[in-house]
Amino acid sequence: MDKTGGSLFVALSLVVMALPLIPLCIFFVRKVQLTPVLNTLKMLCLFIFLQHLISGFIAPNTPVIQPIAHLVEFLLSFYLIKWMLANKQARDIMNMAMVSFLSVVVTVYAIKGIINYYGVIRAVEGLLLFVSVFIVLLQLIGNRQIVMINEAVFWIAGGILCNAGMAVFMEAITACDTGVSQQIQEEKKMVLLATEVIRFAFFTTAVHVAAEGKKEALWTGL
Repeated sequence: MDKTGGSLFVALSLVVMALPLIPLCIFFVRKVQLTPVLNTLKMLCLFIFLQHLISGFIAPNTPVIQPIAHLVEFLLSFYLIKWMLANKQARDIMNMAMVSFLSVVVTVYAIKGIINYYGVIRAVEGLLLFVSVFIVLLQLIGNRQIVMINEAVFWIAGGILCNAGMAVFMEAITACDTGVSQQIQEEKKMVLLATEVIRFAFFTTAVHVAAEGKKEALWTGL
């Protein structure tokens, strides 16, 4: 990338690194009541902040960090989606799927190396998240008793759907051409960073909605 593109990449990386702090601040300032969904979201935001800090600025040229960090991020996101499902049997299936997938990935990394199948595993992670969160959205659509935009779960699901869908799309594009240039790789990173901005806009809205819901419940109880 040229100097301007490199500067834009660094600036966008700084913005994306800071974005997870916004919902965390809302959690702290507004004293949002932590349900299992919101508590997992809080952990996910904190982890993603640390992930961007380490992989982007503390140890940017350490290839091993990204696959491991994305695996942990996937597990937290998958666990978050599990809590958004109303059906207990569906949550049990999610638990088994999470353990099974983790076992397979650890085996592949141990035998084939962490870097070799990173792109494929990342695409599979994105596809699993996309399908799982789509089921959550169908569950919300089927519930006639709620207004979706007033539900934190809706905004969390939307953020994950956008991020996972773009991750799968970008991995599919770059996987089709084994001779992807460095410029294409940099552009791919820029697109994924831009998607992160959208994801945390959704997450921030979710926490704000949860805080407003708590305030409304307090006023109702007076």
